[in-house]
Amino acid sequence: MLPPEEIASILLAERLPLTAFVASVTRDFHLAEDVFQEVCVKAIRRSEFASPAHLLNWARLAGKNRAIDILRARDGRYVGLSDEMLAVLSADWPAPSPSDSQHDALSHCIEQITPNNRELLRLRYFERRNCTDVAAIMGRKIETVYQALARLHRTLGDCVRSRIQNEASP
Repeated sequence: MLPPEEIASILLAERLPLTAFVASVTRDFHLAEDVFQEVCVKAIRRSEFASPAHLLNWARLAGKNRAIDILRARDGRYVGLSDEMLAVLSADWPAPSPSDSQHDALSHCIEQITPNNRELLRLRYFERRNCTDVAAIMGRKIETVYQALARLHRTLGDCVRSRIQNEASP
């Protein structure tokens, strides 16, 4: 079974494809984001997934069903893609890229940085906030945020290269 931390990591890595899939049902990106967040919470609470593929298949189905439920409750009915079309879309949806050594190395390296720096990365890249917003949220000057991000890029790049090189060496 996948631990909650790995479930969160997998779902965040596949956030855009999952949200796009749900948006194809809702035709509303903001609603799709809300559904994605609900699915993440349910998945972490459930924690009964045997593999990443099992988790992602469940997340697509749970997202589709939750989106349809919300639309029916809001509008009284679902007027969107047919069940057959949603099944075709789901079957043809691209599989997540296999976890490679770079991804594994980056995950390890991110675990090694300080919680404050992880928060900086989360705000900037996972929440896609601009540096001005990040600076305001973290109570820093914008120049400090730029410098911290540049140091993090350099540190993480060095760490990833080192881990990959160590794995390649016998």
